[in-house]
Amino acid sequence: MAALTTQQLVDAGTAPAFGAASASDTAEVGSGRNTFAVYRNTGAAAVTVTVVAPGNTSYGEPMPDPEYALADGSTTPTEVWIPLRKEYVDRATAGAGRCTIIVDTPADVDVAIVRVG
Repeated sequence: MAALTTQQLVDAGTAPAFGAASASDTAEVGSGRNTFAVYRNTGAAAVTVTVVAPGNTSYGEPMPDPEYALADGSTTPTEVWIPLRKEYVDRATAGAGRCTIIVDTPADVDVAIVRVG
């Protein structure tokens, strides 16, 4: 499990630096409105990225874990921008203000955590 570093997007339009994704990473949630996990797939297989949503709903059922699909990226890399909501904070596993993100097949997947504004 890697603790991913948040990068601030700047007005100059600088692209964020991507690094290799792990099967399980943690990321800062930020304000819950301005921070995103950006995953890019360059491999031939489709990939699923899952954000772990800790806790239970108001009616006692486990919170559903949102899943995001990254299509085959072998011809053209595919990307998904995942908003990191405050509801995803997992203090017990990821630490204060952080969430856990799982990638089912991380071999050809890169990630950047970006904050806007």
